[in-house]
Amino acid sequence: MDFINCANGTAISKDVIQFKQGFAAAPGTCGELVQGVIRGEPFLVSCPVDLWSEVTVELSSEGDSVAHLDKSCRALQHSLAYLGVRANCVSMTRKSPLPEGKGMASSTADIAATCLATARACGRELPPEVIAGIAARVEPSDGQMFPGIMMINHLTGEPKRYLGQAPPLEMVIADPGGSIDSVLFNCRRDLASKNFQKEPMVRQALELVTRGLLTGDWEMLGRGTSISAQANQVLLPKQHLSLWRQWASEFRALGVIVAHSGTIMGMLMRPDGLEPREVALYIQRKKPDWKVWHTTLINGGLR
Repeated sequence: MDFINCANGTAISKDVIQFKQGFAAAPGTCGELVQGVIRGEPFLVSCPVDLWSEVTVELSSEGDSVAHLDKSCRALQHSLAYLGVRANCVSMTRKSPLPEGKGMASSTADIAATCLATARACGRELPPEVIAGIAARVEPSDGQMFPGIMMINHLTGEPKRYLGQAPPLEMVIADPGGSIDSVLFNCRRDLASKNFQKEPMVRQALELVTRGLLTGDWEMLGRGTSISAQANQVLLPKQHLSLWRQWASEFRALGVIVAHSGTIMGMLMRPDGLEPREVALYIQRKKPDWKVWHTTLINGGLR
């Protein structure tokens, strides 16, 4: 659990002190179902999973400033500005199992939960569109604050298309190691040319994922996510993706998923297939230096 005090030495006004504590939780992701650029517009399709960042916000005039959650502090300040509330010193606690720099949208989860917890501390609620806009002002963000599975412009936070409800599928996730800074990644000079290069495959992937979600065809969904994962090799090659796809085939998984600007790889398991726990244990034995675990694909939305 992390504690932070976003203080700048200014006392909180008396009316602010009367506000209550606020709590909110946001899910992380297993990378993205699809990510790329179509006709010049960047987008991603969120892949929320059942791992949550929990944030509590409380007004306070005491405590030392801590900088390691500065993104959450900026989100808190943007939220207060949107709400029209003056509060220069707010304490936060965060509890999250999501690793940083891996592509599991840990920062977006922290930011989204902070926005909503701040609003609730003021007796208010914030719609997901507002939270997404605030998140995008802090850094490129995922779309797990929206209900269901959403396609968004991750640079602006603008929701583009609601694609449906998440299927009840288990997932195996592996992290071979390393980390990626999403802000620096989105500033790469070759980003536009690489995205243009992979656009035909991204179009195909988006079509399959969209149709798969619409019709409940999970095999079609898995083919789409696998195509997007492979297309991203021109932009951020994953050394072990071929092995991961081989294992997915051996386990008769529906398909693979990657963090398009991160390190993790995921595997969509069949509802009537192998036990995800056993698959995770098998991979962990084969790759003891990896971190391997399993979780569930869920609908987006904050709680």
